[in-house]
Amino acid sequence: MHSNNETGVIQPVGEVVKIAGEIPVHTDAVQSFTKVPLSYKDLGVTSMAISGHKVGGPHGIGALILRRAYEIPALLHGGGQEREIRSGTLNAPSIVAFAAAVSSNQYRKERVAKLRESFEAGLHASVPDAYINGLSADRLPGIVNVTFPGTQSDSLLLLMDSEKVSCSTGAACSAGVHRPSHVLLAMGHTEITAQSSLRFSLGANSTQDDVDFALSVLPKVIARGRAANQK
Repeated sequence: MHSNNETGVIQPVGEVVKIAGEIPVHTDAVQSFTKVPLSYKDLGVTSMAISGHKVGGPHGIGALILRRAYEIPALLHGGGQEREIRSGTLNAPSIVAFAAAVSSNQYRKERVAKLRESFEAGLHASVPDAYINGLSADRLPGIVNVTFPGTQSDSLLLLMDSEKVSCSTGAACSAGVHRPSHVLLAMGHTEITAQSSLRFSLGANSTQDDVDFALSVLPKVIARGRAANQK
């Protein structure tokens, strides 16, 4: 994973490639694509995956960049399209839409990074004991993962939703699964603190008003979450 989808931390994939030597390395660059500088050639990986839905394109379309020297098993058999890796008629409308989304990319990382900085500054002011996971690392502009001591993330999620603020307790891949984030556990969290964390995401359409509104409801939500956790 080039950038972690829970914390936004950019991983040292190039260093992994050097350590791996002749061992093939694949990277999932779905989160990073169009949001931070990304070069398949410079990374030196064997393969890299990107996806349309993260850049404003349709769901169900993506791309795999793979060195020609490598062969992988076919997903579908039949006509032999796409170098016999995925047979079947190409999904031309989605391919065109994916390309259009990339070429007309509305994501401005500098603007999103400023919104993130504003959110984090307001967060520290309104909930001083909250801490941001991966704060000292290089991160994507639009992901903030925060631990709120003394709370339960599932309760916070419901409370934030009642205030019309969308956030998450982890990656969409693990939605509905009630267990601590393996990412946060690997970063040194206990099961308790890992389950006291929320992920906030900012996108191309996010505004300062969105940030201000989220910050305005956070203190009340955290206070209610802590009170509920003590019962």
